[in-house]
Amino acid sequence: MLSKKILFTISLSLLLVACSGTKVVFPKQIEYNTYSQKVVDAFIPFIQSKGYVILNPTDTRMTTSTANGFLTVEYLETDWFNSGIYDEASGNEFVIKHKIWITLERPGTVTVESIFGYMNDGEMKIFTSAPQKLYEVVSIVPESLNNLVSSKSL
Repeated sequence: MLSKKILFTISLSLLLVACSGTKVVFPKQIEYNTYSQKVVDAFIPFIQSKGYVILNPTDTRMTTSTANGFLTVEYLETDWFNSGIYDEASGNEFVIKHKIWITLERPGTVTVESIFGYMNDGEMKIFTSAPQKLYEVVSIVPESLNNLVSSKSL
């Protein structure tokens, strides 16, 4: 009986630690089957409806260098967005930025990179993993864009 209580206590402790840990935020990959401009035209108002400001809504075409040469993409970038969530250690508010690359060929891919951190003494401190509460806010845009592509059959 005592061994069952100890095993239960250890299992419960591991579960609590695992659930309260931080999650790594990876770039989100989304496939689409329509023209890249249709994707851009759907994404801009949707992202703006989430409270983000898009820095380049009219100048989205960009050529970037890759390992295989140059690649032309549609590129959207948001301004820093106040999350309303504060770092426990520093007391600073986390801010979030999204960078979105949409390849031009069909079928194409969308890559959504989410960057988050906070200002500390005039310098931005960037993180790659987030506590659960912040992760939920950071992942809203990438997950919503994935759902938008599916629901509108883009």
